[in-house]
Amino acid sequence: MTAVSKPLKLGCSYGVRFSPDGMRLAVLGRDLILWDVAARTKLWRGKFIAHMSGMAFSPDGGRLAIKSTTGQMAVVDAQAGQLLLNFQNKRDGEGCGPAWSPCGRYLADGGWDGRLRMREAQTGEVLFTQVHPGEMLRGVYAIDGGRRLLVQHGVKSVDEGLLQPPDYCSVWDWPLQAGGGRVVLSLPGLMSCAPSPDGERLAALHHAGGKEYLSVHALADGSCLATVPVEAGGGTGNALRWLPDGSVLGRLGKGKLLFYGWPGLDVLAQEDFTYPCALDFLPGSPLAAIGSWESGMLMDLNIYKEIA
Repeated sequence: MTAVSKPLKLGCSYGVRFSPDGMRLAVLGRDLILWDVAARTKLWRGKFIAHMSGMAFSPDGGRLAIKSTTGQMAVVDAQAGQLLLNFQNKRDGEGCGPAWSPCGRYLADGGWDGRLRMREAQTGEVLFTQVHPGEMLRGVYAIDGGRRLLVQHGVKSVDEGLLQPPDYCSVWDWPLQAGGGRVVLSLPGLMSCAPSPDGERLAALHHAGGKEYLSVHALADGSCLATVPVEAGGGTGNALRWLPDGSVLGRLGKGKLLFYGWPGLDVLAQEDFTYPCALDFLPGSPLAAIGSWESGMLMDLNIYKEIA
């Protein structure tokens, strides 16, 4: 696989995310930078909170929610590049997220202490908290066009001699309410997951018997639709991301990007890349944003051409 146009260097980038309309690209590194995708120019740059680690565009693209490694959250005006609200929640601790509700009123995030929270996006007020004892919440994802929330649960190690419970994923309806989560997949050794754009399937990277596997499951009942053994990723080389049309699953491997066709999970293409840690695709085009601990790229990939 080869790039068909000159890549745009994004610098050190822990996260990359296209806006809902595809016109802008948010790049999260030491600072938060917003790019004009067509012009390939920077619109603004800011450092709104320290140690930023996660972000998400609001459904209308007008705001960016950001989260730090300490759990602190804030909301930024995506048009002006100005801080709208700092939640002042430094003591919440590290975790995952954020994710928006489809109405843009609520923000959800998870903690490595097992806490799932929902806040009012305009004020930062905590409206809902549910504690999952003995767990780490490793990911929160908007599914079904944002209408539901998927949460990835990692079960912490138990004492020697006790049976290790499987990791699992749950799905929640908005607004989040006590007892509202429904378990959709239980899988030992679950490392990362990615819901398909239509919300019908869940890709999972997991390990068993000293080997790693990539599998796809039906979200309706958790049944396994396909599974293949894969090379170990290591580090941040475990993230998964579907192309917007659901025909290809991208994976961050060890020093490379791998693309698996669906159905079947055959390897369609591979792109060597240094320290990849984030991936996003522009709908209806071969344009991909690739985050890297060294230097990310905005580049055209010939995935659609190769699978035509």
